[in-house]
Amino acid sequence: MSALSRAGQLTGVPVEVRRSSVLRWLGRQGRRSALWIVLVDLAAIAVFAGINVAFVDGTNLTSLALDGSEVVLLAVAEALLLSAGEFDISLGANLVIASVIGAEIMVHLSGTGAQVAAQDYPSLAVGLGVGIPICLVVGALMGAFNGFVVTKLRVNSLIATLGMSTVTTGIALAATNSSTVPNPYNSLGNAITSSIGGIGTPFYVALGAVLVLWAVLERTRWGRNAYFVGAGRRAAAYAGIKVNRTRTVVFVYSAVASWLAGVIAFGQSGSADATFGTGYLLTVIAAVFLGYTAIRPGRYNAIGSLVGMLVIAIGTTGIEVLAAPIWLTDVFSGAILFVAVALANVLGTAKGFRALRSAID
Repeated sequence: MSALSRAGQLTGVPVEVRRSSVLRWLGRQGRRSALWIVLVDLAAIAVFAGINVAFVDGTNLTSLALDGSEVVLLAVAEALLLSAGEFDISLGANLVIASVIGAEIMVHLSGTGAQVAAQDYPSLAVGLGVGIPICLVVGALMGAFNGFVVTKLRVNSLIATLGMSTVTTGIALAATNSSTVPNPYNSLGNAITSSIGGIGTPFYVALGAVLVLWAVLERTRWGRNAYFVGAGRRAAAYAGIKVNRTRTVVFVYSAVASWLAGVIAFGQSGSADATFGTGYLLTVIAAVFLGYTAIRPGRYNAIGSLVGMLVIAIGTTGIEVLAAPIWLTDVFSGAILFVAVALANVLGTAKGFRALRSAID
């Protein structure tokens, strides 16, 4: 028995497969798994490391994982929404308003006006312990409001979240008086930038969110119902699924994830600014659609979104390490979205884009 035949028995490939069909078999495997996107990741790492060995330096890899945590959380939020046939363009604005409100609440709860002015924070634990949960609760309320507008007032989710994005950006500008709010908490900054096994803590938070969403969507009845709602609301309603409740819940969960990303961004950057979250949307959408073509082709999924983010993060970090012109980062981010959509069509999974179209129509 040839080595190819033995390999065929071990991998499930029919024994009669010959070398001429191996590439076709790999293609089929790639369509059903993350094989192709993992190869892209490894190839990109090899190329950038070959050009500049600093790319695989421990510090750079740690920074890559740390900086990508907010994108992962936002991508998880968007993937959940798209699974249920909704779309939210206010996630970046939610991140901004979370960091701004978090900064203001934590500062004011940490001491009196005079103490804060003197950079003395005697109630630091109260500021952190109360401020962060308040941020998440406010995020949940905003998500519930989005869900109400979409389900009860029957406003298209794209329009509703566009309005919410504009409103929250205006609130953030008013709260900060169009200036930067400094982060006075060295302890928060240390917690955010600390590492476990050489990787920043926020990456583990984002990874935990990915695993939770994966378990919810793939292993629970509610997750299957969310996919069912995304595939067709009328059919889901006939099947007895509470469609509007499901749609509202995904808005709430997604808003909480985006506000958590805002808290992380605030602690990590050391300040809060009303405009710094505007560039997240394109990257998030690109990551979600890359994931749509990889792990579960034709289905928006959490792990795929994580892998998609890694492709983008490796590319943008490589551009920075190579000291290339900064505009190349924007070009790369836009081009990768085109690539993701093209791959979805090539792999024969374009029918899944009906979830996005149903949110826009």
